[in-house]
Amino acid sequence: MIKTCGSAMDLAWELYGTGRFPEYAWVLAENQTRGRGRMGRQWVSVSGNLFAAIRLPDAARSLGTLLPMAVALPLVDTLASLGVPGLIKWPNDIMVGQCKVGGILVEEKQKILVAGIGVNLCAAPENSGTEKFFHIRAGCLKQSGVDLTILRLWHLCLTQIMQTFPALISDPALAAQKVDVHLAWKDQTVVAENTGKVDGPARILGIDQQGRLCLRTAAGISLIDSGTIHPRMT
Repeated sequence: MIKTCGSAMDLAWELYGTGRFPEYAWVLAENQTRGRGRMGRQWVSVSGNLFAAIRLPDAARSLGTLLPMAVALPLVDTLASLGVPGLIKWPNDIMVGQCKVGGILVEEKQKILVAGIGVNLCAAPENSGTEKFFHIRAGCLKQSGVDLTILRLWHLCLTQIMQTFPALISDPALAAQKVDVHLAWKDQTVVAENTGKVDGPARILGIDQQGRLCLRTAAGISLIDSGTIHPRMT
């Protein structure tokens, strides 16, 4: 585990550029100074939380849009083994209850895939200043009674990744089925934004084998492959 870096993702790409980052190689950072999330958003990196990056097999491209959620599956399985019921918020976040405790960022360069994994272990920083009205609170595993070191949590997550991810790659239908079981707010009404199709209230029906979110709206059923969803505020 490295003490401090700009971001685990940047360090992973640097190592790849020097020929020292084969498939399933990983880096773990104790501190990040320039952590990032989806769409270039800042990932506030508080010391004591988990910041990792892992090179995924080239064959993982077969999962397409489903890929970040497939990476989240072993992490949710890890939480379950710790007695914490985690869910996957489409398209790339991990929820416990109504709080976001982690996120997955997948980047591809020259047909190489690297996944960044952030998990709030001991602190719950607010990462997004863009969520105004539909704000999802941050949470951390400590609030659920998890008392582990960063290295121990990463060891558990990595073990699950190594044991389960190859099967998900070889069978995208299986991956979609498993994600669907753990999908946050399934059969509930949410608010969709920036989808380019069906912004506004919608009911989550599930995901398809490509990782697209299936929504029922007043206009009918739609599949979306980009955008953001929020719980409906009452």
